[in-house]
This record gives sequence, structure tokens and C-alpha cells, in this order.
Amino acid sequence: MAFYIERSLVEYTLIYVSLRINWIDRPLNKSLFETGFEELKEKIFESIHIVEMLCEVCGKPISVKEKSRGTTRILDRNDYGRLLNKGAIHDRAEVDLEKRKIWFYDHDFPGDIHPECLEKL
Repeated sequence: MAFYIERSLVEYTLIYVSLRINWIDRPLNKSLFETGFEELKEKIFESIHIVEMLCEVCGKPISVKEKSRGTTRILDRNDYGRLLNKGAIHDRAEVDLEKRKIWFYDHDFPGDIHPECLEKL
């Protein structure tokens, strides 16, 4: 299940909600850049890279590709700094402290168009 939130005319954010979780009671994932070193210290996180394939006309996601990128261990401030640098090269980075997962989001325009958008042209 997915929800779209409009941030601007060009940029859209896709928030994933698992059907196994009661999402109304669950807070959203935090931005990696809003998470402090003390919250991540001495923990191991699974890294997941997500590429959202966007429509050329409306900019909304057509499909999503998800791939596990291994684990990341945060032991000291150098590890934390490297993680922030890694997050900076992606369009968005989010962390779930309970599940110990970090998602790195990127957007791609593969040249595809939604059928509804094609009809509008």
C-alpha cells in the first residue's frame, strides 16, 4: 500500500506502509539527517536501496525497485559521518530505529508514462 504526499510541483514522496503493521499507531521513519549519533551508536542496520521509477509527465512513481545492500555498523563518529555522507548522495535517506533498517531512496525517469497521463497529452 502506498500514499503520495506532494512536497512541491516537481518532487513527490512515496511512503511505504506495511500491511502487517498497524500504521495508524506507528510513527513514520525518521530522516537519517535528523537522527543523532547517540541514537545510532553501537547498532547494526540493514541497508536497503530503493529506486522509484517516475512518470515523465506527472512525476509520480510507476514502479519501485528494492535491493538489500548489506549491513552497516555504527561504532564511532567516523562511522556515523560516513553514513551521513552516503545518505547525502541519495535523494532521501530514512532510518527505522526499531527494525534497525536504513532506506536510501533515488528517483529515475525511465521514459515511461502512466496510461492516464498519456490520455491527457
